[in-house]
Amino acid sequence: MTQSGDPVQAVDPVLGEGRRRMRRRAFWAFGMLVGATALAVLAIIVHAGNERERLRSDWETSLGLVADSRAAAIGGWLGERRTELARLAGNRTMQYLLVDLADPDLPREALEERRRYVERVLDDEAERGGYAGATSALSQNSGRTGSVSGGLAVLDAEGRPVALGTAMPFPSEDLVRPLLADARPGRIALSPVFAAADGRPMIALLAPVLAPEAVDARPIGHLLGLRPLDPGFFDLLHQPGDVAPSAETYLVDRAGDSVRVLSPLRDGTSPLERQYPATQVRNAAVALATGAAATDGLVDAAGRPVLAVSRSVEGTNWTLVRQIGRTAALAEGESRIRILQVVLLLGVLLVAAAIVAVWRKAVSDKLAGAAQDLQAALSESRRLGALLTNVADAVPGAIVAVDRGDRVTFGNREIFAAIGIEPDDALGKSLDGLFGPGLARPLVDANRRVRETGKAVQEIDDTGSDASRKVLRRDHIPLGAGAVLTVSQDLTEIVTERERRAKQLDALVGVLVSVIDNRDAYAAHHSERVARLSEQVARQLGLDRVQVEAATTAARLMNLGKITIDPSILTKSTGLTLEELEQVRGSIQRSADLVSGIPFEGPVVETLRQLQENHDGSGQPKGLAGDAILPTAQVVAIANAYVALTSDRAHRAARTSLEALELLWKDAGTKFARQVVAALVMAVETQGRDTGG
Repeated sequence: MTQSGDPVQAVDPVLGEGRRRMRRRAFWAFGMLVGATALAVLAIIVHAGNERERLRSDWETSLGLVADSRAAAIGGWLGERRTELARLAGNRTMQYLLVDLADPDLPREALEERRRYVERVLDDEAERGGYAGATSALSQNSGRTGSVSGGLAVLDAEGRPVALGTAMPFPSEDLVRPLLADARPGRIALSPVFAAADGRPMIALLAPVLAPEAVDARPIGHLLGLRPLDPGFFDLLHQPGDVAPSAETYLVDRAGDSVRVLSPLRDGTSPLERQYPATQVRNAAVALATGAAATDGLVDAAGRPVLAVSRSVEGTNWTLVRQIGRTAALAEGESRIRILQVVLLLGVLLVAAAIVAVWRKAVSDKLAGAAQDLQAALSESRRLGALLTNVADAVPGAIVAVDRGDRVTFGNREIFAAIGIEPDDALGKSLDGLFGPGLARPLVDANRRVRETGKAVQEIDDTGSDASRKVLRRDHIPLGAGAVLTVSQDLTEIVTERERRAKQLDALVGVLVSVIDNRDAYAAHHSERVARLSEQVARQLGLDRVQVEAATTAARLMNLGKITIDPSILTKSTGLTLEELEQVRGSIQRSADLVSGIPFEGPVVETLRQLQENHDGSGQPKGLAGDAILPTAQVVAIANAYVALTSDRAHRAARTSLEALELLWKDAGTKFARQVVAALVMAVETQGRDTGG
């Protein structure tokens, strides 16, 4: 018989209570483990999604840069054709021919002689401008149907032919009527792309011809040009240095209920051979030709997924499409993201599995070792919890997670150290309570936008100045159910160091420019004038910030090499000898040598080395031509030429701005690219308006 007060009976209630306490503690520990594991898994998934979105965005940006470049090239080509036709429409001989047609007293022989002369002019201009080359499908049965289409023709005010080039077919009414309807004073009308008899694509342009010394803008006739789109035109679609095997750039337009492909395709498809119904909304060509700037979920003609962007070609109904195979573009990045995601998830699951194993062992042990086992399990839980915390603490920047009420649910060491509070004291507190209303307000507002849009929000906070300046980048990431994860990174040191280096470099350039000015009195401040004009020309060409700054810096430094030349040569009022001339010409290359060791952000040294290259390949030192010459080098070269022409020198007086521009226009297409000369004219005109000139 068990006696009253038996120790076993006295211990049983205590053991039962201990068992219950142990189970409650195990339950809470398990709950915390599940919550921490779920939060870690969710953060990994969100991070992977953000990385995928960033990867796709980077590719769209890269495609957009190529599309912008190629659309500008196509637009420049069309601009040159319009300029050529407008110039020819101002030919006095053509104007007088149209005036003479209305003169009943003029002898027919004289009129025919003038017509034949105009036709010879048209033949010369057609050959020079590339207006001949494809078989005609638009000539009428008028005795002028030839095997070659393309050329120039003079039409009267009603569109009837007056003079035709030898290779020019008799223009059909179906071709001329829409162009006349689209004609406006001072505007070059452009037809849709059509196919010649041999299948090659062509365009027609119509320019108004005004009367000599016209007092109004009403045309007395028109100049019609039929221009084949030759391989040289389609070569403008190819980006120099493009090595992506699945990338492609092509032109499309909307024609009724279908979308036509105007250019040749990588698979060998000829221009105008392929068209798609407008109902194929997932087709990249169709989707982008009907208005979308960039669309996800697109496919190519074979149904393969692609990433694609588009740009409209100014003054046409053409759309330029740049696309690349989605699988090829994203494969490497996706593989890297998957590996990282799997490694992190396995780590979290292994930690969770270890804690679960400890918990199961603890609850299955005998009562005699329950307290000891429970303590071990709690210690292991704390250790693993510390491991998860250490992982978060190792991440650079402050991390804090809040619920839908902006109460703190998680944070790393950096965020709590910044506000001087222990992590256990911060959990469950509101952002207002931790940071104060002033500091918390931007965080609360950003979290609200995340909940409203369901998308991540990024903010840059640049406050203070000098020693107290602080530059922070905050990423607010949705975690679901109204929870938001905020990651803050301090960019102050990076930003201030970049700005400091830029200031030092600018000061160094200023010192070098002052050395140049002191060496050559006639060229004093020449470099600064060239730099200012180079900046304006570069902006007219649409160059990016790095290119604009590179052109400006190269302009300021281009005369640095003159410090190696005898000052008497620089100020010599008589003609220079060949040896002296070679010294002056070679100073630009010496300028590049002198600054070659300076770490400029842009291609400053390369720009200096190419300043004496010409667009047609006749320059030096390497004889580069066309697109092989950096646009920054062309910009600085033409700005330097303009400033030199409009400046006084020891051996001549300065020319006027108009005289200088006329001289430089003569070098368009030979020494300088035409679009660069046009950009200079725009920059000079803009400069004149800004200064009241």
